[in-house]
Amino acid sequence: MTSARGIRAGAAYVELYTKDSGLVKGLRDAEQRLKAFGQGLMTIGTRLAGLGTAVAAPLLASAKVFADMGGDLDDISQRTGVSVEALSELSWAVHLAGTNLETFEAALRKMQRVIVKAAEGGQAAGEVFSSLGIDVGQLSKLSPDEQFKRIATGISQIEDPALRTATAMEIFGKTGTLLLPMLMTGAAGIERFQEQARQLGLTMSTEDAQAAAALGDAMDALWKVLRQTSFAIGAALAPLLSQLAQSM
Repeated sequence: MTSARGIRAGAAYVELYTKDSGLVKGLRDAEQRLKAFGQGLMTIGTRLAGLGTAVAAPLLASAKVFADMGGDLDDISQRTGVSVEALSELSWAVHLAGTNLETFEAALRKMQRVIVKAAEGGQAAGEVFSSLGIDVGQLSKLSPDEQFKRIATGISQIEDPALRTATAMEIFGKTGTLLLPMLMTGAAGIERFQEQARQLGLTMSTEDAQAAAALGDAMDALWKVLRQTSFAIGAALAPLLSQLAQSM
């Protein structure tokens, strides 16, 4: 037989968990607060992650620019014999002339071949330098960038535009015409551009260029490893995906 105490206890239980009871309201209010707190933490985490990405992206972009530019200078330096320091400064003069380092490198290569021919007694090549008042023996002793500036002075002194263009092409090949704005300034003008580059902080050291080349090689290796990892994952999943596709 149910006692009066049991009835009262049961009624209290029902009242305790009624939808509108104070306890249920309190629990729901606490639940909403906990949800809001959790969402706040998620928002903060998302913002921190976004901040990390925002900071990391420019740094990675800067590293890539450093690796590309320094690596290119290091490669060109090794191919032409011009120091990285001189190349980084001359690149400013090349830029102002409206062309690029690839064109300048091609011109240096052609110039060096013509100088070697003249030094070996080649008549046509020797006559070109003689017309500029340049002694091939002395020219051969200079570094490639100094050779370029010495020839630029000679070409800048030619008054006939057609002859000037023809001479530039004989020494530098087709790229000679692209470099005429730079050649016309002579050695003095080119050295002024180099000084501007130094003042602007555009000079790169050999050590920095070598470090950039090493960084570029490391980044290339990393990307190849990541691509190979993706390939391995794809190879492992291929049988399963093929079965799934056939089943579907």
